[in-house]
Amino acid sequence: MARQTVIEHVDDIDGTPIVEGKGETIVFSVNGIEYEIDLSAKNAKDFHKKLDHYIDHATKVGGRKSRSSGTLTSGAEVKRKPVRQNRDDVRAVREWAQEQGYDIGVRGRIPTEISEAYKAAH
Repeated sequence: MARQTVIEHVDDIDGTPIVEGKGETIVFSVNGIEYEIDLSAKNAKDFHKKLDHYIDHATKVGGRKSRSSGTLTSGAEVKRKPVRQNRDDVRAVREWAQEQGYDIGVRGRIPTEISEAYKAAH
């Protein structure tokens, strides 16, 4: 007896089947919680359009440089590398923080509070 397994991607908003290559799996994060949603091309376009206003006013703090639209994944995990800063930039932040009286070590991660204060000052 032969067995065939069929995977059908379905739009998470309206439940319609997504034709291969005509939809997206969108991964997004809100308040530190990561979400994933499968959307048809039409609903994906609407999703991106609604978020554009907020993205235009937000500060990017990491992640990919661009998204690949029209690609529906089959659930494979995406490995992400941490955002790496330029050594000269890190050195400048440390020097500035020491001049401002912050308690900061010569090695290790720069605390978010110090990074944000540095960005605000420059």
